[in-house]
Amino acid sequence: MNTVDIIVPVYQGLEELRTCLLSVINSSIHVPHEIIIIEDGSPNPAIPEFLKKFSTEHDVTLLHNDINLGFVATVNRGMALNPEHDVLLLNSDTEVANDWLDRLQACAYSDPEIATVTPFSNNATICSYPVFCQSNELPHGYTLAELDTLFSQSNPGSALEIPTAVGFCMYIKRDALHDVGLFDVENFGRGYGEENDFCRRAVKKGWNNVLCCDTFVFHEGGVSFSTDSLKLMANAEQVIHRLHPDYHQLVQEHVALDPERIYRLNVAIQTLHQADRPVILAISHRLSGGIKKHIDELAGYLQEQAHFLLLKPVDDDNLVLQLDSLHESLPITFSLAESLDDLIQLLKYIGVQRLHFHHALGIAEEIWQIPELLDVPYDITLHDHFFINGNPAQCDEKGRFTRNLEQQSRPFPIPMPLDQWQEVQRLHLEGADRIICPSLFTAELYKEQFPGLEIIHAYHPDWEIEAPYPASLAPSLSHGEKLKVLVLGALSPEKGADVLEQTALSAQQKQLPLEFHLLGYAYRPLNKVIIEHGSYDHSNVVELIEQISPHLVWFPAMIPETFSYTLSEALRTGLPILAPDIGAFPNRLASRPLTWVEGWDRTADEWCKSLMAKFEQLAREDQNSSYEWAGQEKPQNGFYKATYLTDTPKSNREEVESIDLDWLANLFARSPSTGASAGSATKKEKVLRAILSLRRTAIGKLVSRVVPIQTQRNIKRRLSHKPVHEIEK
Repeated sequence: MNTVDIIVPVYQGLEELRTCLLSVINSSIHVPHEIIIIEDGSPNPAIPEFLKKFSTEHDVTLLHNDINLGFVATVNRGMALNPEHDVLLLNSDTEVANDWLDRLQACAYSDPEIATVTPFSNNATICSYPVFCQSNELPHGYTLAELDTLFSQSNPGSALEIPTAVGFCMYIKRDALHDVGLFDVENFGRGYGEENDFCRRAVKKGWNNVLCCDTFVFHEGGVSFSTDSLKLMANAEQVIHRLHPDYHQLVQEHVALDPERIYRLNVAIQTLHQADRPVILAISHRLSGGIKKHIDELAGYLQEQAHFLLLKPVDDDNLVLQLDSLHESLPITFSLAESLDDLIQLLKYIGVQRLHFHHALGIAEEIWQIPELLDVPYDITLHDHFFINGNPAQCDEKGRFTRNLEQQSRPFPIPMPLDQWQEVQRLHLEGADRIICPSLFTAELYKEQFPGLEIIHAYHPDWEIEAPYPASLAPSLSHGEKLKVLVLGALSPEKGADVLEQTALSAQQKQLPLEFHLLGYAYRPLNKVIIEHGSYDHSNVVELIEQISPHLVWFPAMIPETFSYTLSEALRTGLPILAPDIGAFPNRLASRPLTWVEGWDRTADEWCKSLMAKFEQLAREDQNSSYEWAGQEKPQNGFYKATYLTDTPKSNREEVESIDLDWLANLFARSPSTGASAGSATKKEKVLRAILSLRRTAIGKLVSRVVPIQTQRNIKRRLSHKPVHEIEK
């Protein structure tokens, strides 16, 4: 075991520094090592003071730069101290655990051609977990030590070649330093890009840079460098391009292939396998919108009590499973025809205890068999009316609600006669452990078509999170001012885009004091009499509404909403609301002050008349008067918080054969393409991916020892059209 100098350059971030150094001191390192702290002229006088005290209490070497030299010169000073030692460059805003350094060194010496080693981290671009190339929080419920242990258990001894190390935690073998030289101070000055340059210089001399897949180090990011980081980064980009013109293309290709994915997935799978919380599998269509928002909201709301996965169709034959419904970064694609058994085995190993169907569009019959194959119950949420006849909105060709199924349009044509369709859906509905519906109106529509169904009426968690909503507030209406009417959301014909335009034109023609605003967008360009503010993000919608300063929010929908998140956004403002007497609106708005629920099937002239009546009523109100809404439900009575996870059966995960890297590699070799480049890979790329996956299996490792390395590289070069030194080892 070669001695390792752990070099910690210090500039800013006292609390992060304290955490970093204590974690190094307290970790269980067996490798001979020396801790070298270099204070680089910090502007914070508390940092030198802390380091002086720390160095008297612990066996460390403390150095000071008289002036700020920057990261590159500072670590070069540290790397030159002991010419025979390996080095570990550690940012002062990191945190380590367990025997982290032992594993990094073992990885470094697993192959004589390895120059640098980088661990996984929450914030390390191509080495990030769980979301690739992003900054992440630690997975919910895990300490750093627990997560690092999980990495060591899931990916023991695994390494993967990467185009560059990531400098937050970078192990460098001394032999590589002797061969390649120190960091380039002349070109990279005070920092950024120096480790990328070193790694590419190393590759040109025959060395490799690898990701150590069994080690995880926390990285806060952006703390340990000076305030001119953006300028340094921009300069580094230009210098790297000049010195290594192929660097950025190499990184882009690596990101597109994402070979780290198998190791991230394995850790995520083992996390779920060991989970002490229920695991719920949500199933939905592949579209975005309110259903995806509900699934994400439910997963976030109950993350202390359960894990949520998401399964959705990609096309007629393929499914994608996301191991975290809140993130789309850990997908696995399965073929219904070829790998349904693999999906079932994985779900059993993970320990799925309940399924929750949120939509049936694009859901093959085989997917409805999963609850029986897993021997677990399933729920259904009625987000719309698709189960009835394939028409989510129950509307005619003009986008208007009708109960007459023969008059309804069929945006999603059903593949069989209506009576046969309803018989199939009836079996699905009756087989559910629970049917949940946020709208009494929708529940009654279903009971008309499927008599005898037991349906739980439960608003979405949005209601439980937000309630009680703010009191209704009378707007300030100045003399001679127009009534500013705001419509929210993405407007289709069914949601009232044409009604809004016709009403605004009618008001203009009659010269009524009405001014119409749309925060959102319509399915087509609307007349300029409507003031459009564009799309919005749900996180800042209330602030945007405040900037518009409307007097009233109007919902011109002509179909029954089953919940309406835009209504929730309006309720958060406290503004008066005018809504149609259809769908969820009557129940959700019951007894709310300064609120009107009126007939939905109105002409533009009738809506103008109604709005003018509201204008006159609001003008008589005392400005800024507040009216409490006594009748709204309280969050502690909510279904999802109190009842949703009850009666969840015990997991049978312990009965399933182990799933590991070899199992995943074989699955990837046989399954449809998964990841950032899914669907766009050439035949050669797919063959290359299969080879790379096979190499990670036990058989592949044996074959790789027998076949000469040059032959392996020649094969990969032919498949990828790249020079030998740029191919993944």
